Amino acid sequence: MIALLPFVSGLADWLVTFAIHSTIALSCALGVSVAMGRRARWLQESALRWSMWIAIPSSLVRVLCASGPWNTEFALPNPTAAEDAAELGSVLAAIGGAGFDVALQPPTLWSQWSSQSVICLAAAVAALFGLAWLVDVQRRLRAILNQRQPETDARVLSTAAEVAGSLGLQQSPHVSRTERIATPIAIGLIRPEVCLPRRAGELSDSSLRAMLAHEVAHLRAADPAWMWGAAWLQALFPWQVLFVIVRRRWLRLVELRCDSIASQAASPTAVARCLLDIADWLQPRAVVSVVALGMAARPSALKERIEAALRGERVEPSRPAWSWSLGGVLLSGLSLAAPGVATATAFASPEPATELADATIPEPAHVGLRTLFLTLASEHDELLTEAALLRNEWTVQEASLEQMQLLAELDARLHNLTRIRERLDALLARFEETHR
Repeated sequence: MIALLPFVSGLADWLVTFAIHSTIALSCALGVSVAMGRRARWLQESALRWSMWIAIPSSLVRVLCASGPWNTEFALPNPTAAEDAAELGSVLAAIGGAGFDVALQPPTLWSQWSSQSVICLAAAVAALFGLAWLVDVQRRLRAILNQRQPETDARVLSTAAEVAGSLGLQQSPHVSRTERIATPIAIGLIRPEVCLPRRAGELSDSSLRAMLAHEVAHLRAADPAWMWGAAWLQALFPWQVLFVIVRRRWLRLVELRCDSIASQAASPTAVARCLLDIADWLQPRAVVSVVALGMAARPSALKERIEAALRGERVEPSRPAWSWSLGGVLLSGLSLAAPGVATATAFASPEPATELADATIPEPAHVGLRTLFLTLASEHDELLTEAALLRNEWTVQEASLEQMQLLAELDARLHNLTRIRERLDALLARFEETHR
């Protein structure tokens, strides 16, 4: 476990730094979005999307550049640190006083875990639960989509091809249909596809065009891929509750953008009529994909979208150059201004025994303790060698009863000294790690 300490410590540093950076990025983006209201929604969408991702590289930069002026170090509480320090002091005192019959308590399970290890373990357990949720969602979505069939309605196919061409999609998306959903779904990145509900053929030409334009707008902006990425982030870091809030607001802006594009491709009334038709299909509640993008929404969001469509609100499309520039600014700002964290476990330095106080121990203290330990280890090896030679000699020559008793007592003391040496080595290794 000692060999894993550098990795565990580094991972704990990154997790704490990521928590700080993600909280700053998400809260700032959320605050700016709320303050801007209906203004510059394309900018809000870009800021919210980047805020979910930007903390990963920025926290890595801060951890890798741990010597920067903005880095902060703090000690994590460790309930066993004082016990370890006391035990180290008692072992050193015993060695200094040549009292080798020290009763060493076996290390408990908790004493083997530092605070950094607890942080990493808690994050791993949370990630496992989050990934289990995501795998279940993907399994259910796959079960729904496995029963889809290629679209055969000529009206639907021709409308999809026309809409894709008018919106600048390089290839017409694959269109399918299934009875397992009640709302259209946009899926795929390399092979884009729009999966329609069974009743899609009942829509009027204008409503059908609005539906397909909405889904093609998702595909053109690679929204399904971005959404799956956001779902992975939420699954890996479920303890960051701001992910849920920011992700929901980002999805709301994405839907409003696609509604605006559909309004231009069809008409505002066609979009509102399509939303109302789909809402009617959802009563009674149907099986709907949990993570796929579509035109379904909660009642409050549906009302907002219908009102926005009827008002004819136009949402400017996302500007890739501006969006990537914003991402670069956010990354630079977090990497330079947000603090990095170097965690350390509080460990009190043990006072050397009186007999060892005269020994010269250079700074830092653990260097002198390690040198002293190596000296004692060398003397211990010599004692083991001499005891082995004595045992061989008395094996050849028949030893007296008194000699056998002395040999047994010597073996017991050497065995106890070996245990002290092993425990002292482990304590010094932990002491050195926490004082680097």
